[in-house]
Amino acid sequence: MGSGPYQLVQWDKGQQLIVKANPEYYGKRPYFQKITFLFLNEDATFAAAQAGNVDIAAIPASFSKQQVPGMRLEALQSVDNRGIVFPYVKSGAVTKDGLPIGNDVTADSAIRHAINIAVDRQALIDGVLEGHGSKAYTSVDSLPWWNSETVFKDANMNGAKTILQDSGWKDTDDDGILEKGSLKAEFSLYYPAEDTIRQSLSIAVADMIKPLGINIKVEGASWDTIEQKMFSNAVLMGWGSHDPHEMYDVYSSRYAGVDYYNTGFYKNEKVDEYFEKALAATDSTEAIEYWKKAQWDGTTGLSAIGDAPWAWLVNINHLYLVKNGLDIGKQGIQPHGHGWPVTNNIEDWKWAE
Repeated sequence: MGSGPYQLVQWDKGQQLIVKANPEYYGKRPYFQKITFLFLNEDATFAAAQAGNVDIAAIPASFSKQQVPGMRLEALQSVDNRGIVFPYVKSGAVTKDGLPIGNDVTADSAIRHAINIAVDRQALIDGVLEGHGSKAYTSVDSLPWWNSETVFKDANMNGAKTILQDSGWKDTDDDGILEKGSLKAEFSLYYPAEDTIRQSLSIAVADMIKPLGINIKVEGASWDTIEQKMFSNAVLMGWGSHDPHEMYDVYSSRYAGVDYYNTGFYKNEKVDEYFEKALAATDSTEAIEYWKKAQWDGTTGLSAIGDAPWAWLVNINHLYLVKNGLDIGKQGIQPHGHGWPVTNNIEDWKWAE
């Protein structure tokens, strides 16, 4: 099937996939004649590595400090990011399916900007990711179309307090939660309950932000429940792609309320204009300049120094236990998700001589 270096031999749903070298492959012939992929959960994967039953295993950060005899840890850079998407508009509207849209608290730009600069991203990397990650400022950090001007100083509690104070948020009843008119500075943050990293990030961010006077109520739920809540509540999401078009999907007003894309109903006409120019460009250099301007053009943009519809937190290193002697070649920046990205150069893999 297909035209890659390997052909399908056997697939046992939920258990394994076996492939063999494709004799008709037009490119570099692979070193390995047969490869078996095992579909295991995180605990079973780590146990298989400990038992010496696998040659390479994707593991979460929580296992990264445990030594496995005969294997080494490979930490690969990624643009697999995690961030908080805020409802960008005020409440009142509903989707065609009757789901509520908007949130009056997160629609206030002061709330979004204060959270962005108050979060200590390095603390998240050290505490949640065991040091295996990098700070996230956008959804496209380190990629060719990233605008490096979007970097800002975080862990800035004093700056965040000033933003809130200047915008009229005050603790009028001394309960530790700021108020502005009839609004209290509190909202729910949803995360998929089965995802331990997103759970830990959500709880850590809520704890960091509490001293600001913003009360974030962390809610673990199924994706079915999140789909009902995500247009009117903040959600801990993950993205990251080798294709700049993902920015268009996540931020374009055309994708407001479409699937998991622009769930916050973010809209900026200038950003939309840059997107259209990027898509219409006749060469990549011209397109990249428009992608960068969509993030920040010196006046406006989709990044945290612009409209701040998201609070991007971290880029997660992809971690693999690799058997000593197995050469997995030169790896690039990996996108969101595990598995296939590390095998993009599978024809270069070999046992070291």
